[in-house]
Amino acid sequence: MVSRSLGKAAARLANAVRPFSSRERATQFARQLKAEYEAGKRGDPADDPVADEADATTVAGSLRDIDWGKVRAATAERTTEAAEKMRAMAAEVDWGKVQPMAAQVSSALIAAVASGHLPVGGQVGGTVVRAIMNDRDLAQRVGSALHRDAQPLPPDFRAELGQVIDTTASE
Repeated sequence: MVSRSLGKAAARLANAVRPFSSRERATQFARQLKAEYEAGKRGDPADDPVADEADATTVAGSLRDIDWGKVRAATAERTTEAAEKMRAMAAEVDWGKVQPMAAQVSSALIAAVASGHLPVGGQVGGTVVRAIMNDRDLAQRVGSALHRDAQPLPPDFRAELGQVIDTTASE
C-alpha cells in the first residue's frame, strides 16, 4: 500500500517538474513537493533500519551517475527555469535543522532534480523527495553511504540556493 502511494506521489511530482512558465508555476511546484512530503510522512511505516539503509543506498547510487558539471551549468544563471525550481524546492527545506553533510546532499539533489539530470519519477522518486527534505535523516545517511563506499560527496549547491548556513555554530 505504501509503495503504491509513493508511486503515485512520484508520478505527480514528475509531472510537476515540467518546465516552469512563471513564478506561479515554481511556487506551485514547491507546494506540491511539500504536500507529497507531508503525505508520505503521515503514511510512513514505523522505523525500519533495513529499509532506511536501502533507501540511502538507492539515492547514493543515483547520485553517482550524475554529471555535476552539466548540473552546475544548467543552474548557474539565476534567471533560468532550473534556478526557479531550485529556489522553490529549497524554500521547503528546514535548513536550520539539517547537518552540514545532509545539507550538501539535499542541495545537490535539488540542483539535479531542478536541472532535469535526476528524474523524480519511478520507484526512486519518492525516496529522492524524502532525501531532499531529509526525512528521518535520509540525506545524512546518503552522505554516509557515499563516504562508506569511498565515493565523493556531490558538489554543494547551497550558495546557488541562496542558503547561508552557519556550520561553525556551537551550543
